[in-house]
Amino acid sequence: MLWFFVCDSRIRAAAPQVFGSYTMAPNNKNADKNTSGDNDAVLPDIVPSALDDKTHAEMRALYAESTETLRFVKTHQWKTLGATLLTFLGLIFIAGFIGADKPLTQKFMAITILMTTSVIFTLIIYQFWMHNESRKIDALADHMSSLFQEIRAIKSKREGNLHRYTLLIFMISSVVFGAIVVHLSLAQVAGG
Repeated sequence: MLWFFVCDSRIRAAAPQVFGSYTMAPNNKNADKNTSGDNDAVLPDIVPSALDDKTHAEMRALYAESTETLRFVKTHQWKTLGATLLTFLGLIFIAGFIGADKPLTQKFMAITILMTTSVIFTLIIYQFWMHNESRKIDALADHMSSLFQEIRAIKSKREGNLHRYTLLIFMISSVVFGAIVVHLSLAQVAGG
């Protein structure tokens, strides 16, 4: 425990030398200005937001809300995929457990097809929702400081879209392949 406090105090003592005079205080208008001469060559001139404090606070709140919504939607996309695949597994288990005949397996297959199309539609709706939130974030970012914009620009929009749509295709493919597995399993149960 003593080791932690010693290390922690050493880190705090070194922090001003490592980070210069930058602070994370939201209301300090001079926090974005570099006052030490050592860091002038490393960091570019930072242009603060031109918004007044109240408007800037509103923009930050909207930005935080949009990023939280993005996380929410992404989580729900994955949960939807997982719940669908578990439901498919459940249908296979039930059909095998009760020794389903051909009419029942056909009904299970109809449920699978209906569920597959519904889930694909839902995943696409989630994707549109994420796209709209991303557009809101981009519009809000234009009113933030130049450092904020520069850091946000590290990952390009094209790269982000490529990642999002690659994952969407993966999710849709997983649902379709899950439905195929259900079909093959139900055919095996009904035939055997």
